[in-house]
Amino acid sequence: MADTDQETAEKRTNVQAAIGVGFVCLVVGLPLWWKTTEVYRVSLPYSDIDTLADTKIKYTVDLNVISFLEKVSETDLASLSRLVSEELEDKKPQEVTSHYRTFTREASSKEQQIFKSASSLQEIDLKLSQEYPGKANEYSVILLAAKNYPDVKKPTLGSHRFVYIPVTATDMAVIAEYVAETVKTALVRETTILKLFDTARGARDRKPDKEMLRSVRFHSGYDVTLTLVNPRPDILDVSWDIESAVNAYLDPFVKSMSNYTDINIKSQVLYFTKLQTKPKKENKEYIFTSKDLPHMINPLEAKLGSPASTNPELNFLVYVPSKDQYPLYIKGDDGQKLASNSFLSPQWGGIHIYNVAQPQEGVTLPVKSSLDMAQVMRVILSQLRLLLNLHSQLGGTEFLPIGKNAVTDWELDSWLRSRCVENLATSSATLKSLAQLLGKISNIVINDDIGNEVHKAVASMHESLQLLSDGYLVEAYQHSKSAILASEKAFFDPSLLELLYFPEDQKFAIYIPLFLPISFPVLASLWQSYKWYKGLSKPKQE
Repeated sequence: MADTDQETAEKRTNVQAAIGVGFVCLVVGLPLWWKTTEVYRVSLPYSDIDTLADTKIKYTVDLNVISFLEKVSETDLASLSRLVSEELEDKKPQEVTSHYRTFTREASSKEQQIFKSASSLQEIDLKLSQEYPGKANEYSVILLAAKNYPDVKKPTLGSHRFVYIPVTATDMAVIAEYVAETVKTALVRETTILKLFDTARGARDRKPDKEMLRSVRFHSGYDVTLTLVNPRPDILDVSWDIESAVNAYLDPFVKSMSNYTDINIKSQVLYFTKLQTKPKKENKEYIFTSKDLPHMINPLEAKLGSPASTNPELNFLVYVPSKDQYPLYIKGDDGQKLASNSFLSPQWGGIHIYNVAQPQEGVTLPVKSSLDMAQVMRVILSQLRLLLNLHSQLGGTEFLPIGKNAVTDWELDSWLRSRCVENLATSSATLKSLAQLLGKISNIVINDDIGNEVHKAVASMHESLQLLSDGYLVEAYQHSKSAILASEKAFFDPSLLELLYFPEDQKFAIYIPLFLPISFPVLASLWQSYKWYKGLSKPKQE
């Protein structure tokens, strides 16, 4: 009897030890292992990201319609105001919608005096802008009696925020339709904004647009490289006063854009570098056609040098043909020589061919020659504006000379508006893609820096959407800029890739050979302990 009690006590001790080991392994060890091997993932605002992806963008524009027409009553002005508002409002729902706050009135006596004292429309525009400087996103449409201004045959956009429309009709509905069409197509450029939105969202149901394919996408800065290519410096010693030219022509443009994007300019000269593509000879002239142009860039690009920053690189080359290719011209698709003798490469830059007279026989070489920098910089500035998606000429509209301003006020507003919408669409698509990626792959680390950038992007997008809807264009753009920078910084954070290719099955493949030999004895002991306790609970048979 004593031996039986002693065996029972020993068995109970063994069972208790097995239970203790099992408790430590299963209740303490397993959760501790699971917790210490899981990746760190900060909480992200997934619901806000989904909401922003479905949110429609709305922008507001302030419009003053000022009548210089004769014999227009207050009733006619009230009718015109209502009709203009109706014509401007979007008739069908879209992802990007416009809203116009219009105010119609008759010209004041001071404004009429300005028109009477000025000798040209350009002088009128200057005096009006000095008297009424206005603000971003607010425009004045001037209705002129066409018979009093015979030189103004089409809607004309000034250098600031005034639009001059010659009117021949007396029907207010016709005038309202004319005003709305001019504002939508030329001033605000609604179609361009919608195309930029679709491109940023990655829409595939629309055909590629030439304007969108040509311009570079938004970036916080751009590096511009100006290069003079002289294939035979031993014959022609070509010089260009690039520093003075940049100060005179490009600096005003750079300063106009400096509050919104950085443009860094550098220059260089390449010697003994020729075009690999050979032009065709026609009547003692050498000709490049549009089919030859794509093959000209690659050989030159390899010698331009590597970019020194992460900004997009825009290259503008001035090529001086050698004697065996002089004179060299570019013909368009219509077979006519291009007046600028230059061409634009989408999202890359442009090349301008500058023909310098070759030296006569018997002269001492090299012959010094200098470039007309006014001609060169006009071409470069025009190409730079196109690449940055500033306004393009529209068939039914005219423009007053820009002068030294480089960028008009309404062009800058249009650029800010379109870039703001583009930034919001890009940020939304980037955050949506990031959320989907993190949702599908659970073992990607989400550190605090990524979380902060995502929260910053979401907050900036909300702020930008509200400001854009309220008509605060500059502030909305600045917040959209913060949103796109933060979203892309989060998306391209290198820490996201550290465990991207380490799925869950590989984790178990590594740990199972370690835990399996330990788990079998522990589980077997627990099973034996369970059976022993179960045997104790059964009544003993006499």
